[in-house]
Parts: sequence; C-alpha cells; structure tokens
Amino acid sequence: MFPDKFTPLDRTVIGEAAALLELLGKRSVSVGQLYGEFRQAVPTSTYDSFAIALTFLYGVGILADYHNQIARVS
Repeated sequence: MFPDKFTPLDRTVIGEAAALLELLGKRSVSVGQLYGEFRQAVPTSTYDSFAIALTFLYGVGILADYHNQIARVS
C-alpha cells in the first residue's frame, strides 16, 4: 500500500521500508534476525508487508545480499 490521505505513513510500503533501514543501520544481518527486530519495532505489521518493503528496497538498489546477510549498498 502506498501513502494516501486515509493510510498512515507507517502502514505503507515507504514507511515500513524506512523502518527497515533504520533498524539495519550500517550493519549486516540475516533476514530472520531483521524480521524479529522489525516485529518488535512495528508489532502491527505483517510478514507480507515486511517482505514487500524488503523487496522494494532490493528493487531500488538500497539493499544487497552478501553471503546470506542483508546490508545497505554504499
């Protein structure tokens, strides 16, 4: 879901992608570990929305997979 006047920003793909980037910081983690931290930070979110936000970040080239660890691309 994308932002509109009826949907809060934190419940959109963009908002959840921002939350993922904030959690990730400069470190690299596994998908499972990132999801566990994401569920604690955004307990109302679903796994589907996590996967969509993660896919979005891969698609725009912000994240990459290095030896089964997710990391920001410099």
